[in-house]
Amino acid sequence: MNVRIRFCATVVVALAGAGCGSNQEDFQTVPPHLIESMKTHCAGRFLIDLPASLRLTHSGTVGVGDATFYFGHGTDFSTVDVSVVADRITPGIFEAGVAQRMEELTRATNHATDGPMLVGSETWGDTGTRLLRYASSVISDAKVHELHLLVGEAHVAMSTTAFQESQARDADARLQAMATRVAPVGDPQNAPPGTCLGPVVVDAGSDYEELELAFRATDAVHADIRFRISLNTLPQADDEPSLIARGESNLTGLGVKWKTLNKGARQLAGMRGEQWLGAFDDKGAPQHGFYAETDLRTGAPGQPRLMLEMFTGGERESGEPVAASLSDGQAASLWTSILDSLRFRR
Repeated sequence: MNVRIRFCATVVVALAGAGCGSNQEDFQTVPPHLIESMKTHCAGRFLIDLPASLRLTHSGTVGVGDATFYFGHGTDFSTVDVSVVADRITPGIFEAGVAQRMEELTRATNHATDGPMLVGSETWGDTGTRLLRYASSVISDAKVHELHLLVGEAHVAMSTTAFQESQARDADARLQAMATRVAPVGDPQNAPPGTCLGPVVVDAGSDYEELELAFRATDAVHADIRFRISLNTLPQADDEPSLIARGESNLTGLGVKWKTLNKGARQLAGMRGEQWLGAFDDKGAPQHGFYAETDLRTGAPGQPRLMLEMFTGGERESGEPVAASLSDGQAASLWTSILDSLRFRR
């Protein structure tokens, strides 16, 4: 099981630059429109308030799950990936999305059979479609069972792998069980029990779970602001370095210079943790990378390993750096407001 715990991987690619020091400005420096209309989101088993302009992003890519649910322990386990492909859509848009997915798989080639990657399809229930595809373009034994559902107004895709034909029935059974455990989310504060993926919640009953949700600002002035929340309940190594130690070691090893705005102990929804706030300079463009992480070695649904990340600035497709739309103090104040809002769902 690969636990995706990252620190600075996103910012390091495009950043180089400043010295060290600190900069603190009061909360009032945050642009009012960012904090006066905060919106509550349901993420995992938490609620968190973000500026209304930050929207949950959907990759639109099937097979890259927002969440992975693990059933079993040690080396004897199976998984089901669940992702929200699109939200706020009509049944017609959903059907078009499934048709496009089928066309993509039909056009792709499985070189072990010289045929299409799509093996077959069938209707499941009133709105569902189950696709069967090869797990890789170079093998034909392992097949992915992929189920598409319209849950409320969300296109939800879930997938699980049968590595040999004898496992096919179990794979379909996993999807059938999971399909009954997905429900739409109306008011985030009254979402049903389970793990929230934004517009839907999954009450998987799994042994472990892993989740990542990403948000991005949609207004033109602050389109550079991104936020990400990740969590997992997988066992952690006892000797794993802390957030601060791990992150600063990575930056130093990569030769990246930074200015420390704040670092140290930080409670996250009542759980012990750390935070690290850094400012960077990329060819004269100021940028930020802020991180917070719980300090847990044995995770559980009520006590997951949790990481929160916020970035400003970035890089255009041309490679040209984008300057942060917030000053150091504004970014740090917004970060504090967001972290203070994090709480467990009741």
